[in-house]
Amino acid sequence: MAKDKESHMEIISPSQFMRGLRPEYYSDTQDRIAYFLDTPTLEYHLNSITSRNQTHDFEIFCRKLCERTVCPNLRAHTGPDGGGDSKADTETYPVAEEVAALFYVGELKSAQERWAFAFSAENKWSVKVRSDVKGIVETERDYKRIFFVTSRFARDKVRARIEDELSEQFGIPVTIHDRSWIVKEIIENDRKDIAYNYLKIGEAKDDPLRLGPTDYSRTKQLTEIEKSIDDPDAFAGMEQQRVTEALLAAKLSRNMERPRHETDGRFLRAIRLAEADGTYRQKLEAKYEHIWTAFWWFDDFHFLKSSYETFETLVLKSDHALNLEFLSNLLQLFVNSVIHDHISRDECRLEERTGRLKDALGKIATDKDRPNNALEAQTSLLIIRMNQAMLDNKREELASVWSDFSATLEKASGLGEYKADRLVQMVEVAGNVAGNDPAYNDLVEKTAKFVSKRKSEAEGALILLKRAQKLDFDNNFEMIRLLGKAAIGLTKKEYTEHLIEALQLLMLAYRSAGLLWAARASCAFLAASLVMEGEEDSALPVSFVPTMKIWAWISLELCHIPDFLFSIQLLNGALATLPLADDSKEKVSEDIRKFDMALGSLLLNLTEPDLRNLENLPDILDALGLFMARSALLYTLGHADVLRADGSLPEDESDEDANRIFSMLASQPVAHNLRASLVLNTEEPQTLNTTILGMTVEIHVEGSTQSVLIAEAVLGSLEAFFATAIEQRIVPHTEKLRLNVVECTKAPEPSFEMSAMDITGTITWPINLSPSSFENQNEIHKFWAKVSGHVLAACCIIEDADKFLKNLYTDEAVQHRMTMVALASTSYHRIATRSISRIADWQDAIQKSYELHSERPALNLVPLTEEDDKIESQSDRPPMPKDHRAYSVKSVIDIHAWNQAQWRGTAYAQFSPSQPPCIAFLFENEEGGRKIFERWLERFGTQDKNEEISLSIIQRLPKQNEHHYCVLLTSKLPETSSFKSNQVMTMASRSLTMTPDNGTNLERFLNSYRHFGAFYILPALFGDSGIPELLFDLAILKHNLTVKLAANVGEHDLESMALRIRDFS
Repeated sequence: MAKDKESHMEIISPSQFMRGLRPEYYSDTQDRIAYFLDTPTLEYHLNSITSRNQTHDFEIFCRKLCERTVCPNLRAHTGPDGGGDSKADTETYPVAEEVAALFYVGELKSAQERWAFAFSAENKWSVKVRSDVKGIVETERDYKRIFFVTSRFARDKVRARIEDELSEQFGIPVTIHDRSWIVKEIIENDRKDIAYNYLKIGEAKDDPLRLGPTDYSRTKQLTEIEKSIDDPDAFAGMEQQRVTEALLAAKLSRNMERPRHETDGRFLRAIRLAEADGTYRQKLEAKYEHIWTAFWWFDDFHFLKSSYETFETLVLKSDHALNLEFLSNLLQLFVNSVIHDHISRDECRLEERTGRLKDALGKIATDKDRPNNALEAQTSLLIIRMNQAMLDNKREELASVWSDFSATLEKASGLGEYKADRLVQMVEVAGNVAGNDPAYNDLVEKTAKFVSKRKSEAEGALILLKRAQKLDFDNNFEMIRLLGKAAIGLTKKEYTEHLIEALQLLMLAYRSAGLLWAARASCAFLAASLVMEGEEDSALPVSFVPTMKIWAWISLELCHIPDFLFSIQLLNGALATLPLADDSKEKVSEDIRKFDMALGSLLLNLTEPDLRNLENLPDILDALGLFMARSALLYTLGHADVLRADGSLPEDESDEDANRIFSMLASQPVAHNLRASLVLNTEEPQTLNTTILGMTVEIHVEGSTQSVLIAEAVLGSLEAFFATAIEQRIVPHTEKLRLNVVECTKAPEPSFEMSAMDITGTITWPINLSPSSFENQNEIHKFWAKVSGHVLAACCIIEDADKFLKNLYTDEAVQHRMTMVALASTSYHRIATRSISRIADWQDAIQKSYELHSERPALNLVPLTEEDDKIESQSDRPPMPKDHRAYSVKSVIDIHAWNQAQWRGTAYAQFSPSQPPCIAFLFENEEGGRKIFERWLERFGTQDKNEEISLSIIQRLPKQNEHHYCVLLTSKLPETSSFKSNQVMTMASRSLTMTPDNGTNLERFLNSYRHFGAFYILPALFGDSGIPELLFDLAILKHNLTVKLAANVGEHDLESMALRIRDFS
């Protein structure tokens, strides 16, 4: 009995096996219209057509049969019944090439050529065919082929001889189809409905068609798809989408178990369309599904064997493991066929085919920079090893395979893109052969833990996502907290849809908080996720369009020109290829026009140095359809004559009118919101910047691709680190932090040195270490965290650093936010196949350079009134802004230098009656004191012309000696017109209470100051003799000095800071 059962298992057909394993893949319709007709009955009716006077019916029957088998584009008959006029009974009508490509039956050439058809039931068919062919040729209608269909039997040798004779005689290929061909097409290929409907033979089952619920849905979907495919205009400009629809139609036909000729025809149509317009993945998928269908639905081993080689050649060009998975699956069909004794190992050339696949997978499996791809390849190699052990009956080798599967699971735990479902399914299937192997039992345990952990992480992340979805962007910091943790938990292949939702919100939350580099990184991650979905589904998700629109706005806000060009290029591509509704297309087109205007406004406000870097840009803008931006750039470069010559500026438009138009464009509010330094990514030095907590962070790079990637990662990581710090009572004391990236051939690892005295930092990076290297990602991510920690310590005042860091790393899991941001370069490369974009990437579009002219139009900016959208607050104190750019730091006080200098007092001096007096600041530490004034000289020069250093003397302090006074040093307040109502400013200050016994020195100084209207400030050191040593080489001339009585200091005066700090308020 056991042997009989084993034999039964071996001879089971593929379709039987798959139907039992996956019944949902097959038709669920129980009752169908069935046509009953046997071969003898059909042959009898064909033999008696003439005697029953059915020649007209036979003509229609033949035409319908030829439409199903030869070509669908046939006219009705052109002569009397029976072709008595010796002309064609029917002929093809011309069909446009793009329509013919949509046929899934017949031969494509019929669309471009005129073919003639003659049908006959006469007994002497050989005479009739000669007569009909001669008559058809004599019509001189330029037929390229002639088909003759007879109801009579024709011996193969006779038929072939007459075909050759007539083809040679008339120079037109002649094909004869006899009764045997009719019987084969009607009976064997299940076209009995044609005989029933047009010859009135056979019978149809009386039961009405009762479709199963799944088939009902499939039928409706297939009907709609075929209707859209038949319309050649339905996919105009969206040819790749048509490929997707054609392949879906073929799969639906397969799953509904339609006749094979229909299903094969639909697959061949999908393959044809993919070859013409599809992506590489679509070409693979169409051919793969055709082979897969032939095996599992039609038990066609021959088709698998004959098609594998060609498909293998196409697939092995790829270095993407998911593409090679197609080949792995087809190889598995050979393995299954060998196991069940359908074919032998030699017959399917299993060893050599396996060897070629192993070689290709082996190369991918060792690629450390593409870990997900490598692990997918390693999984396929393990499956091959398992198959080989089973085929060779070496089950003892399976234990090592199970152990390696366990190791793969461990690697997969940190790789979100890895298709874990495939490995889990393979572990389940392997149970059929593993028995009670301890290594397999261990694998099952690890798989259970892996699935449980992966699922629990994702389920927890979904809770955070749902909470974030209920918030609005007034709570953007809370959204960043929630989504930063949620996104990392959703980076699993099976949760891609939810990951995309989280990234969309996170990107917008970062942008609303003014953290544009973090927003850009999230946008790149999101776009890469959508592209990967599109690669696998052979259709880019429509949500790619709004993602690119956001990227374009982020790029504009960063003044990142290459990124902006790239996003517009992708938007144009999406507009041309995605299945968007007409109103959606119009909306995207309108958005692109807005981007065009916004970029034009930005370009008109650039400085001459920036414009010189854009002399090659006009032709690129033209190629991308950004015509207004091109016109604006050419105009401000001084090339109005070019605009006149190409009609961009009409002849009837005066120079004054043109200037007025461009002045209005330059005055748009959008231009005033885009004030960052221009990012061009040339191979020259450049500076990238951001604003965090109101503090400007600049990072200088030399222009190499690696240095740009490092700068992007640093800025994005800093933004992610400090994203929610506004709510944590962290106060920056520095206006600007300057960082430099230095690439070094000798550096063994990245290092960071921070000079707190200069507020500068240097990142030294090994020249051979890619910032996106996966192998070193753990160390690199720790390095970004180290840089952020140094910046926090050097630039901010924080009450409880331990509590802040614990909250940041434990409650907020900031390390996950930083990790996702730091992966931006990998995401960008996934989309663009390059790590960064440069203007030179569009070199092919550049026809000439437009040099900046020395004489160019001067624009007259027009003050435009903006609508006041502020909401009156019910509180005296407005709510804290949620945008880091709404904060600013004004500081002439370098905290670290002042701390080191140890300010102890002031001294007054005047060395000549013709020179203004001096105020000397007495310091104990020379290095600190010098550093303070050296920085001031670097920033303001020997004369503080703009009075950036605010110096106040407050006299008559409450409850103090009348000669005691307070000295305050801080930054000057900004002009009221430049200060927005919702802006929060942080100002560092230093104050000191002076306690002289009398006011002689101060009054002498003040009298001299009133006389000259100016004074010097300089550092002084306490000497060993007790006499201050004045450092005249560091003196700075000033004119403004505020002298107030404490009683006259108002609540909002700068001097109130000193009174509060020193407890005089």
